[in-house]
Amino acid sequence: MKIEIVPATEATMDAVEAWLDAEDVSYQRAEQDWERNGFDGERPVRGFRCNWDGTRRRWVDGTTTVDVLMVDGEPVGFVDGKDILEVRPDPRRHGYGRRLAHFMIERFRDEDRSVLEIEIAPRSAEPFWRRMGFSVVPDRTGPGGGIYAYLVFDRAYELSSGADVDFSIEFFTEDQRYEDEPAPFATMSGTGERLPDGSVQLPRRAICFDPTHEGHHDYFVRIRVDGQEILFDKGKYAESRALGVVFDAGYTDFVDRILTPTSASNGR
Repeated sequence: MKIEIVPATEATMDAVEAWLDAEDVSYQRAEQDWERNGFDGERPVRGFRCNWDGTRRRWVDGTTTVDVLMVDGEPVGFVDGKDILEVRPDPRRHGYGRRLAHFMIERFRDEDRSVLEIEIAPRSAEPFWRRMGFSVVPDRTGPGGGIYAYLVFDRAYELSSGADVDFSIEFFTEDQRYEDEPAPFATMSGTGERLPDGSVQLPRRAICFDPTHEGHHDYFVRIRVDGQEILFDKGKYAESRALGVVFDAGYTDFVDRILTPTSASNGR
């Protein structure tokens, strides 16, 4: 049996649309039966045909990527970026959903993102995504009304024989920054390694993230090296970037290495 995940083509998009159509017809019949039976039992779960036209339009426009799970040359599942994942009804419970989810996770990890945020729908899919490593925030929903879930990519770095340097990195909302005694929502501290160019390599990535925060925030970053504060400003400012605060593809600030004027001028 040959199993592969490949970029979508017109032919595979047509094939996926055909089984989504068939699935939706079955859903409509089941919904009618459920209503006729006085809403007895669990309500039928609808597939993603209602979202498919938008997915296909974005795929044609090049604003999303669709990848298709092929089994012996036949499409049996697909993933639209991080927004939609579905397996055809008849071959479910063969691990195909896990393959697609793992593919999606690794693709975003390879983009050097710090956090992957998704929306779970239907609600019955929550246990699956928890098994894939995602966490949920009670009562928080995504923009589409589904369950908000997230996965933090914990990136560790091997240190070498350079001098030990104590550091701390703290992240604040704007309100927290201007409190009498600013209290961060996220902190990372420990011992890093002084590199030959003067920069400080951290043992792990410091990530500016709090899953309870919704919407856009101009976060503040405070960096201390050997007890000395070298930065307390918005992460988006040039001064912060020059000291190693990086903005990833998912719009999350992070720090892997604390830079110095010398290391920054060397392009580190």
